[in-house]
Amino acid sequence: MNDSPRLIGRKEAAAYCGISPTCFSMWVASNKMPPAIPGTRKWDKRAIDAKLDEISGLDVPEKQAETGCRNGGVSATCGEQHEKRVDRNHLWNDLGLPFPTACGHA
Repeated sequence: MNDSPRLIGRKEAAAYCGISPTCFSMWVASNKMPPAIPGTRKWDKRAIDAKLDEISGLDVPEKQAETGCRNGGVSATCGEQHEKRVDRNHLWNDLGLPFPTACGHA
């Protein structure tokens, strides 16, 4: 059994992701990372792992099966915003470049 706690603070969550605490906060604000558990200042490692899988594209086959969205979207009717965002993300991926962020971490 793993002895490390499942719930971690902001600094530990940032270290877990390999980024600075400031960058982690920016990722939370931009929904790249999940919010803290309501009423706490703690993050669930599993929620962080799920978001990392999502933004890394590791859960795309499951999302496609669930939603029918070819881009791993959250609903079958993704809409124009989703299509524009996905097209932009694919452009960066096709060029082999990390997607730029305000804090400089891909």
